[in-house]
Order: sequence, then C-alpha cells, then structure tokens
Amino acid sequence: MKAQERLLVDARGTWKPYRLAYEVIKALRGWDTGAVVEVITKDDQGLLNDLGLWCRATGHELLGEQPGQGEARLLIRRGEPVRNDKTMTVIMSTASLEHAILPLEKALAGAVLGMDVNVVFEGAAVRLLKRGYRPRLSGLVGGRFTARVEGVIKKEIGWPLPQESILILEDLGARFYLCSPSMVGYGVREQDLIVGNYTLGAVVTWADLLARSDIQIFSKAQFDQP
Repeated sequence: MKAQERLLVDARGTWKPYRLAYEVIKALRGWDTGAVVEVITKDDQGLLNDLGLWCRATGHELLGEQPGQGEARLLIRRGEPVRNDKTMTVIMSTASLEHAILPLEKALAGAVLGMDVNVVFEGAAVRLLKRGYRPRLSGLVGGRFTARVEGVIKKEIGWPLPQESILILEDLGARFYLCSPSMVGYGVREQDLIVGNYTLGAVVTWADLLARSDIQIFSKAQFDQP
C-alpha cells in the first residue's frame, strides 16, 4: 500500500498503551515504510510518554501531538523495523482474574516492543486457555463481584480480559507452553484450547526457559481445587 495514504486509529476507549500500540501495529500491517497513521487517544501524559517510547524502540517516528479537551491526536510514521533481542518469560500459575491480568499485560507490553515472549501456563492457569472459560475473582465471595469488576476493566479502563490478552499475544507471535500434567488435573483437553500453536512440557522446560530469559515475570502462585 502507498506510503502517502493516511490511516486512522481511534484508541480513546483504552488507558492501556500496549493496547494502543497493538492497534497501530494492526493498522500498519501491509503498508510501506513512511506510511502515516493518525491516532486519537486520551490526553494522558503517562500514556503519551509510553507511546513515544514505543515509537523510538520499534523504529517508528512520532511526528507530533495535538492535545485537546480530554483527548490527543498523534501522527506516527512507519519506520524500518528495529530488532529487539530481549526475551521475556511469564509464568502463569493461577486462573484468578485479579492475579492473571497483570502478568499478562506485562507480556503484552513486551510483545508490542518486539521481544520474544514466552508464556507458561501451569496449575489452574491452564484453564485460561480453555474455550469459554471465564476467570473469577478469588475468595469465597469473589465470584459475586466478578461481573462488576469485568465491566470496569473493559468499559472504563479498556483493559483486555485474560482470554483476549492471550489471543492478542498469539497474534503478536508469543510462544505458549502448557503443563500437560496440569491439563489432565484440571480437565483441559487440547481440542478445547483457544490457541493453535503451543508446546506441552513441565517444570524442567520452564527452568530452561527462565535460564535463557532476560526478563522473568511470575503471577501469584495459587493452588485451586480441580
């Protein structure tokens, strides 16, 4: 596609810079170097700083920004890709909503920066990959508030829920590793998985991944009843 054409990304629905960066990545796919995308986003300095860092780290050029009443308009020019040699490994050990979303967003941040991202699912976390599974808040009464918290996450923050995060990670080329004994224990079958590319393994594989990673992220370890 022609570099002189301009694209538009409306990202006013999220406070998450990696989500904004992902929308720009999708918009620029198939376009030539030099293509320009106009981004409408929230006028938040932290978000704008993160987007500027993302542009510098990935070879794109932030041409300028025009702050307004609660929103900002940015122009980003596609540059030559910059190689990122860092590797991040994220160990997911729980399916509780409040403990799953934070490590997954670190994985998303690494993925939009072009890192090689490995995500390991062990214990109850294998449930996150089961089609139709809905993570709940932990605790005896946590389930009562799950729907309310989901609404805040999706509508007020624009934060992807765990299964959406996993699908975005798959689209960005992350590698998934699943604990096969945990899949048996928690009744998750391969035909039920929402991802297509994954490696089955166990703790020795995780140790090897961690040993070769520059960045290591862990969710809260939590043993849930199968």
